[in-house]
Amino acid sequence: MRKNIEYPERPIAGVGVVVFRNEEVLLVKRKKAPYKGQWSIPGGKQRLGETVTQAARRELMEETGVEVNELTLIDVIDIIVFDEEGKILYHYIVADYRAHWLSG
Repeated sequence: MRKNIEYPERPIAGVGVVVFRNEEVLLVKRKKAPYKGQWSIPGGKQRLGETVTQAARRELMEETGVEVNELTLIDVIDIIVFDEEGKILYHYIVADYRAHWLSG
């Protein structure tokens, strides 16, 4: 059992962006849990006062330096990860968008 775990009291809002460039999709290697070290679409947490589309563009720029055209909502999903005892370690509500690569 891991010690000193802070369990969340509520879900965290997040965003992801599926970026197309011709027939390719942009992926990044995750630097943080959950799923640290796995390939994923770029994204992250929404900041207070930021719209979801602003968050999506900011996260994409921070992680990849890529600018995209119009963002189109794909889906809103829940990512819920439990520990060995069944307690919730992470609960993210993620708005996933699609867009086409412009520059970067």
